[in-house]
Amino acid sequence: MMTIQPGAMAHGGTYSGNVIGTAAAIATLETLESEPIIETINKRGKALMKGIGEILTEANIPHTLPGVPPMFGIILGTDEEPQDFRDYFKGDGELYEELAMELIKRGVQPDGDAREPWFLCYALSEEDVNETLNVFNDSIKAVKK
Repeated sequence: MMTIQPGAMAHGGTYSGNVIGTAAAIATLETLESEPIIETINKRGKALMKGIGEILTEANIPHTLPGVPPMFGIILGTDEEPQDFRDYFKGDGELYEELAMELIKRGVQPDGDAREPWFLCYALSEEDVNETLNVFNDSIKAVKK
């Protein structure tokens, strides 16, 4: 570090000297150590994936839910899990877009692009999961008309 000085060598970076960013990172790490964050997000994600899968199966919509519980995708129109980026185009993007619009109308905000995963956070409660599944079920019924 002795070589980093004005006129000798410059050092720069996005968070160089950012005390607030460093404090936030430390607080985040402390929270991850003291709260069941990862376990909770995984539990909520598994419940969402299971419920969404059941709803789509009941509606006779081929689907796959690639990813992991805290960050999963929904591909409609195929039950083949994607192996590469091109496989994502085998799904029914138009159906997903219709579904996304119905979800948005009802207060659930997915990305309109079927290739984007659903990202979960620690604030998502069991009640939120249940409400999301109810809204998802209603939205599927609306697009299946």
